[in-house]
Formats: sequence, structure tokens, C-alpha cells
Amino acid sequence: MKKYEYKFMKFSSKLGFDFDSKCDELERQWNELGNQGWMFCKEGNGFIIFIREVNNSDI
Repeated sequence: MKKYEYKFMKFSSKLGFDFDSKCDELERQWNELGNQGWMFCKEGNGFIIFIREVNNSDI
């Protein structure tokens, strides 16, 4: 049976108007999570939820 783990991250917009800089930072963060095996699952209520499969050897 497949098993999964979830990561909840608070989602808050940083103050300021430098949209390009904000996008670059988010892209860096999401790419790092992707490199760790996390995949975007859902956003809501101030959270972003990521999911990744857990190998039986990780348990």
C-alpha cells in the first residue's frame, strides 16, 4: 500500500511591490521542495499543502 506524508506551509504575502522578486523567491522555494520530492497538493485557509510518497524503507 502506498503511504504519503504532507507538509503544511503558511502562506502569507510579504509587504512590498517588487512582484518579480517575490516570484523569484517563490520559484526558488518551490523548486527546492520539488527537489526534495514534494508535490503541490492544495492551497487554502492561509496554507499551501505539499505531498510526497513515503518509501517503505523510510518508515
